[in-house]
Amino acid sequence: MSNADFLSELLGIAKLRVTGTEFTSTEQIKLIVESVDEAGVCPECRQISIQVHGQSEEQLIRDLAYGERRCYLSYRARRFRCEQCSKTFVERVAWKRPEVSYTSRYENYIYQRARKEPVRQIAEEEGLSEEAVQAMFEHRAKKRLRHEGPHKSG
Repeated sequence: MSNADFLSELLGIAKLRVTGTEFTSTEQIKLIVESVDEAGVCPECRQISIQVHGQSEEQLIRDLAYGERRCYLSYRARRFRCEQCSKTFVERVAWKRPEVSYTSRYENYIYQRARKEPVRQIAEEEGLSEEAVQAMFEHRAKKRLRHEGPHKSG
């Protein structure tokens, strides 16, 4: 098993491959990652496209810590051109919501902590703003409520 394959397996995010690493400080690691999905789905016409049109700028996406190091994923989303409707679109990935700079599993980790610990403490320990912690908690709580549905009393 190659070093990249080992790191991809260790990262444990489906359809994501580690292509490089950088130790940016004694407290932080950056994993350079790429999507291994072969295609994207056009949000306009729902057709599958394999025609890669380019990549976005680097996004630094917060993930779960490795040991004592904060971990960031360096990711460049691919742009696809739809063969059906000719529109271009950015790939959507299952491990991250659009418009946020953290993985879904990191958001869940913060949510679980915020159920038991003060927001201020989490923010300080994670190097986040209290607003960011609160936003992650609220999003996950609303998602959980939608998933579980209203509880009946009685």
